[in-house]
Amino acid sequence: MTAYKTPRIFSQTGFTLVEMMIALVIAALAMTAILVANMGQSQSYNTQLQVANARQKARAAIAMLRADLLMTDRFIVAGPTGIQLRRADGITVTYAWSPDDNNNNGSGPELLRQEGAAAQETFAEGIDGIEFFYHFARQPPTNNPDPAQLRDITAVTISLVSRADGVDPHFQDRDTYRNRTASGQNWAQDRVAADRNLNNATPLNDNFHRRFWQETVACRNMVP
Repeated sequence: MTAYKTPRIFSQTGFTLVEMMIALVIAALAMTAILVANMGQSQSYNTQLQVANARQKARAAIAMLRADLLMTDRFIVAGPTGIQLRRADGITVTYAWSPDDNNNNGSGPELLRQEGAAAQETFAEGIDGIEFFYHFARQPPTNNPDPAQLRDITAVTISLVSRADGVDPHFQDRDTYRNRTASGQNWAQDRVAADRNLNNATPLNDNFHRRFWQETVACRNMVP
């Protein structure tokens, strides 16, 4: 006679409702932490991008101006926001600051450049202000020399404020730029909107990153 054993019944108890809710809460917290971290990284990347953009504009403009000034053997026109020079290779170069948005892309004011007989081009966008300040061997410096002084210029100090192309919603420009030109005078801000005027006594408080740059370039081909 065959004996049958009674099968064992193992416990099949699952998760309780409370345990499921706790697990869901933990998962939700983990997902939230991941999303917050990703948002922070995205904001940091945008900030770094805009800072680099403003800095690169200033560096590019100063680098080209420096190269032309180092080769200058004659100044034809010299003013606070514009300069025309002849280089040692005989080529005439003209720089002019414009408060307008000549390319209609929202990146004005601009720095314009013309080389020789070529057409004038937008050389650098987002240049909110610029000043040329001229030094002489035996005369006090000025940002607006007389025609008779042009042959005596020995160096030029460039003061420049560049602005990033895009906005950073998590940033406010709390800096002031008034009287930061080499001459200590106001920036030329003709037709510039009041909320972007560098001569404001209070910060602009907008969402653009800016960079102030100042450099003096010796005109080594100009003999005093």
